[in-house]
Amino acid sequence: MTSGQHDRRLRMPASWFEELASGGGSREAVGFLVRAERTRRLMLLGELLDRLDEQPDILGELGSAQTAWRLIAEAAEAQPDSLDALLMSPQVGCWIAHMLRRLHGTTDGPPLWVDAGHLFTVCLVARLRAGLDADLAVPVWDGALALPTLGLARIDGGPDGFAVATARLRGPDLHLTSAGRTVGFRPLDGDDTRSTRFRPLRGFPGTTTWLDDLDPYRDLDEPVVPRPLDDSETAAWQRLFGEATDILRTPADGPGRLRVEHVRRIVPWAEPDPGSASEQGPLMSATTGDAFGSMVISRPADGLTLAEAMVHEFQHSKLAALLHLFPLLHDDGSETHYAPWRPDPRHLTGLLHGAYAFTGVTGFWRDRLADKTADPDLAAFHFALRRLQTRLVVRTLLTRARLTAPGRRLLHGLAATLDAWLREPVDPGIAARARAAALSHLVEWRLRNLECGEEERSVLTRAFHDGLAPPPSSLHRPELTAEHPYWADSRFSLYCSPPRTSVTADDHLATGAHREALRLYAEDLRRAPDDRHALAGWLLATAHTTPAHRGLLLRPERLLAMKPCAPQDARRVADWLASPR
Repeated sequence: MTSGQHDRRLRMPASWFEELASGGGSREAVGFLVRAERTRRLMLLGELLDRLDEQPDILGELGSAQTAWRLIAEAAEAQPDSLDALLMSPQVGCWIAHMLRRLHGTTDGPPLWVDAGHLFTVCLVARLRAGLDADLAVPVWDGALALPTLGLARIDGGPDGFAVATARLRGPDLHLTSAGRTVGFRPLDGDDTRSTRFRPLRGFPGTTTWLDDLDPYRDLDEPVVPRPLDDSETAAWQRLFGEATDILRTPADGPGRLRVEHVRRIVPWAEPDPGSASEQGPLMSATTGDAFGSMVISRPADGLTLAEAMVHEFQHSKLAALLHLFPLLHDDGSETHYAPWRPDPRHLTGLLHGAYAFTGVTGFWRDRLADKTADPDLAAFHFALRRLQTRLVVRTLLTRARLTAPGRRLLHGLAATLDAWLREPVDPGIAARARAAALSHLVEWRLRNLECGEEERSVLTRAFHDGLAPPPSSLHRPELTAEHPYWADSRFSLYCSPPRTSVTADDHLATGAHREALRLYAEDLRRAPDDRHALAGWLLATAHTTPAHRGLLLRPERLLAMKPCAPQDARRVADWLASPR
């Protein structure tokens, strides 16, 4: 199964690590990650086979893990490249990782024999691609059998729920039988997608990238049912991917640049949850470290948005591969840290992933500044905003995380990239809007996720009522709130593209009409004193109209701790908190 090339010990040249640490990566550096992921994949497969061999009852009547391994080994002997492509596919990678988690009791799914029995479906595809015959028992779900990398077979009138089918493979001809029903087809021929017998897995024309709406292990963890796209939805994805590919044709290897062939699979997000936290705003996208180059994305509005999401998610793939090679930091899992692109606190590993992903996103928008087809103001705003936010997160990691030596090298590489970009000129007005957007998110995030502890609230209340100076904010540390409900940064789009006519308080704030914004936020607070969004806007506006109040933005939760019941109360407390000590 292995070639001499893959048998060599994996040693990453320092120059390749530095390329990846900058946020980019040459073809050679990314190719090394692919080889490393292959080694890891084979190790995980070996671990899975050992586990199943130790617990033969799991597979039951389907067969033994030893039989499966023998069939795979014969396919490897006959067609090593075909088997390698199958085992390195996202479909198989996600299944292996899911099965190991199931055996460790950390995830759920269908009956265990169904999950485990997918091993024989992998064997079936391996034999088919190698031109070898086979007679196997395979699990089917509502009469359907997903053939990884090939498509979905369906037995018309087959059994509901989970059942066993017999698969008879002779050359290119495959026959499936279950509950007295038999269907025959040739999976490698790619039958018509409207066929009821076999629906081939689609790809994007001219590429090796799959548009996967069929494989049960295409999601982030637990198996999901097939959701075949209709013709119009498929055509929309094909068009968007073509547009994104044209945008990403930028040469060289810097951060934010992507060779489209490295994207192995795009899975359409089935049902985006409007209440879910996202790193990308309205677009939902995610990546799993179990499948290098695979990404789940909700259908975007245009090719530009898809191109940005592809860059973003491939950055996650690269970092996940690096984390498989090097421990980068020590993380206790505490979700306490500020991430400028999320509504909730993050743990350190999540923060690192965000920093690496958004370094790529920043580079993507930097390249758009030289793209004559892009909106220059839009590109400048995103570039100015993301370089500022991402550098803040890198600083947090450098100062608060317990980093390993490779982790420190990685973060210093990201810092060098971002520091160079921060020195590049951007239109002053656009840069000011980017700074305002970053501050707006930070202030509202603090009001929604942090609070003063009981001792600090008591000290503040007593000092205010006794007419004493406010205690320094440095005497106490804020605490996380008990819950972190989802919220959308609704001011972001206004800072990005200011409205020509201002109506709401947010409109006026984004366009610099701070006194009118302050008045409208005060009206909002009279109607809903607990409105965190309105309070954040009020604080941002008063920081402009009353410069002495700017310091309140560093610890806005101190104002909230005083529980002002009306805007006039908030004004009195703000004046007091900002008063000289």
